[in-house]
Amino acid sequence: MSVTYTVDQFSPQQWSEVCRSFPNYSIYQTWGFGEISAGDTGSQLSRIVVRDADAVIGAAQVRIKKLPLVKSGLAYVYFGPIGVRCVGPIDDFAEVLRCVRREYAERRGLEVRIVPNLWERLGEKLQCRVLSDSGFSASKTAPPYRTLVVDLSATEDELRINLAQKWRNGLNQAEKRGVTVEARIDDAAMQQFEELYETMWSKKQFETGVAVSSFRRLQQLLPTEEKLIVHMAYQDGMLTAGHVSSTLGDTCVYLLGASNDMGRDCKASYRLQWQAMVAAKGAGARWYDLGGIDPESNPGVYHFKAGLGGVDTSFVGQFEARARGVGRYLVPMAERVYRTLSPILNRQKVKSERAAPRPEKTKARSDTSCPTMAKLSS
Repeated sequence: MSVTYTVDQFSPQQWSEVCRSFPNYSIYQTWGFGEISAGDTGSQLSRIVVRDADAVIGAAQVRIKKLPLVKSGLAYVYFGPIGVRCVGPIDDFAEVLRCVRREYAERRGLEVRIVPNLWERLGEKLQCRVLSDSGFSASKTAPPYRTLVVDLSATEDELRINLAQKWRNGLNQAEKRGVTVEARIDDAAMQQFEELYETMWSKKQFETGVAVSSFRRLQQLLPTEEKLIVHMAYQDGMLTAGHVSSTLGDTCVYLLGASNDMGRDCKASYRLQWQAMVAAKGAGARWYDLGGIDPESNPGVYHFKAGLGGVDTSFVGQFEARARGVGRYLVPMAERVYRTLSPILNRQKVKSERAAPRPEKTKARSDTSCPTMAKLSS
C-alpha cells in the first residue's frame, strides 16, 4: 500500500463528494454538522482524507477542543472515520486509524476520541481488534449508543407484516382517518416543525437537551443532496405531526418528532413514521435507525419504536488514543469537569433559546407551495 493523507485542504463541496461515496457516511460527519457543533462548543474543526495511491480509503471530521494555557486538548471524531464499515478491506480501516492517530495524537499531541459508526450486531469484532492494534483502547466513560434498526431489504409488504399488531392497528386507523404525509427539505418546513415541537414542549415540559433551532441552522448549511427530510402529517389540511430524518450512506436516521392534540387523536405519528421508513427504502437506504432507545427511562417511546419490528442494536462505543506528555493527565481531568457541568449548561442554553423572540406563527397547510422531495440521494 502507498498510503498518504491530506489535512484541512478541502472545500465543502469537495468534502461532500468524498464522503458520499462511503456507505457509513452520516449526518454527524457532514460539513454543516461540523460547523454547527464546533460553533456551539467553541471548538476548532479539522478534516483528514486518507488515500491509497489515488483512491480515497477513508476520511474523518475532527472537532478539536484545546485546553487553556497548554498545547494539549481533545480531538473528537463522532460516527467516524467513514469508509471503514465491514464492506471494505480491513487493511484500509487500519491505515485510516493509523493516519488519524499519527496526525492528531502524535503530531499535535491531542487526546483522540473516536466513536465509530460500527454496530456490534453486525459482527464487527474484527474492527474492534484493529482499533486496539492501531493504538486505540475501549473507553467506559459513556454507554454505547443503543437503538432499534429496521432492515429495509425486505419488501414493503414484509415490513408491514413485521409491524407489531398494536402498531399496525394505529397505522390502519391513521389511514382510515385520511392522514396524509408530505416530504419537504425547505426552510419553511423546518420552521413549521420547530413551531410544532416548541408548542409540544411548552405543553408537556419534558426534559430535553435538544435545541431544534440548531437543526434548522444545520439545514441551511447542508447541500441539497444532504438536507434533512421533514415529513409533515396533515388531516383536513391541518398540520398534525412532524418527523425529521437524515438519509446518507446506507442508513436513514430518525432525529426528531413532534405532534399536537389533533395528531395524537388521529394516530398521525404512526402514518408519519411508516411513510418516512418507506421513503427511506425508496431512496436506497438499507437500514432505518430509530434514533436511540432508553427502555428504562422512557418506556413509552421505546414501545412505540419497538412496534416497527427493528432489532435492538448497540454500537461498539468509544475508543481513545492517549495524548503525549502532561496532556494525557489534564484532558481526562478536564472532561470530568465538563461532564459535570454540561447538563446544566445545556438546559440553560435551551431555555435561553426558547425565551428569545420568535417569528410570527403561521398555520401549516398541506397546499403550501414549497417543493416536496420525492427522493433523497444516498
